[in-house]
Amino acid sequence: MLILFFSILVHLLGVWWISESLITYGSLHYAISYILTFILIVIISLPYVIVGFMYEPIKHSNLINICYMASLFVIAELIKSFLFGGFSWLLLGQSQNQTIFDIVYPIFGSSAVSFIVVFLSGIFYRTIAEKNKDYSIGYIGLIVLYLIPYSTQNNYDHNDALSYTIYQPNLYPDVSYNEKEYSRITEKYLGVLRDNKSSDIIIFPETILPIPLNVNIPFFKSLQSSTSNNNILITGLFTKNNNKFYNSMIFFSDEINIYNKRKLVPFGEYTPWYDSLFELSKIMDIPLSNLSHGEKYNNIHLANVDIIPMICFESTFPRLIESSSDNEIIVNISNDGWFGRSLAAHQHLQITQIRALEFNRFILRATNTGISAVISNDGQILDYIENDVEGTMKGKIPIKMSRSLYSEYGDIWILMLIFFSLLAKSLSKARNDE
Repeated sequence: MLILFFSILVHLLGVWWISESLITYGSLHYAISYILTFILIVIISLPYVIVGFMYEPIKHSNLINICYMASLFVIAELIKSFLFGGFSWLLLGQSQNQTIFDIVYPIFGSSAVSFIVVFLSGIFYRTIAEKNKDYSIGYIGLIVLYLIPYSTQNNYDHNDALSYTIYQPNLYPDVSYNEKEYSRITEKYLGVLRDNKSSDIIIFPETILPIPLNVNIPFFKSLQSSTSNNNILITGLFTKNNNKFYNSMIFFSDEINIYNKRKLVPFGEYTPWYDSLFELSKIMDIPLSNLSHGEKYNNIHLANVDIIPMICFESTFPRLIESSSDNEIIVNISNDGWFGRSLAAHQHLQITQIRALEFNRFILRATNTGISAVISNDGQILDYIENDVEGTMKGKIPIKMSRSLYSEYGDIWILMLIFFSLLAKSLSKARNDE
């Protein structure tokens, strides 16, 4: 049970900001919001019980046991990433960017980093337990190597570049969803669009208005008429199709392309078992969301570049990114304003940096209230707009660079390592039982 208590404590410290959203925008009483947040935290902590139940002591140079424990930890993280739609947040492997592990991300991915960190922690424990000087010297060397600032060499063609404008309006949901603010907000966006016609691509954040896309509405007509294949606008809006509503990324150019978000936030954008919980929600006066999941898509090809779309929460799931060519960028739009002035925006930005590393791609990130950023293919933040600031970023990024090994093979290597670690543990246990 100690591992469960520890996991709950970590998640309490790391995702307490969920309750702020429930209070501010869910109109829930403090007590109810805290209870619901705690229930969620317990649920996402449960997978780590596997580590506690199947624990094997790490002792006497038993590397098999260390690999076994590292495998269990990664399995727990993978389960948390799938359970009830998945919550890929506070994963160990997403916390080690701008370290020597930057070498690992584009080859084996963040799950492999989780495995290595737990493995090295096991080695460290064994070093202390056995008080072995040789082990201690070796581990001190690893710590020094870890602490040395690390940066990769960028290899790409600077001549093949894309000019961009990213706009952060600094509008929290209570403002952007206020009908009285409609004229002021739309004029803001149209003004930015008018002033940046020289950019190849202009990016606005997620759900800039609370109304679905309708090409007959004057504002959307203006967006369409102000863009072309040489001056593209990417923005977030709701869309409606066959009585289903989607959280979408809209591409305005000579024609309109739409990407519908596939990985929705459980209980935020959609409600598991909606029909069963609907009556209970009315009794408790809890609002339920019921957006529809988008389906598999093809990357949007605009001019000489492929756009890989990521809407908000999707950036925490590397398997959603489908890299298939050497001319690509990732566009991430998000609205972390739902969580106020909390750690959420900083955590989300760090997770997005990991995606840039894994796929060797530049990422253009536009958010409503922060933190908007330009992230290089080695995970470095080249430019950003702070939280609670309205602003614009302009510049150029290269678009031609090779695919990473991870983008081609995904998590196959770490899954094989876990399989062989569990197999070795089973064989070792069978021999000991004979």
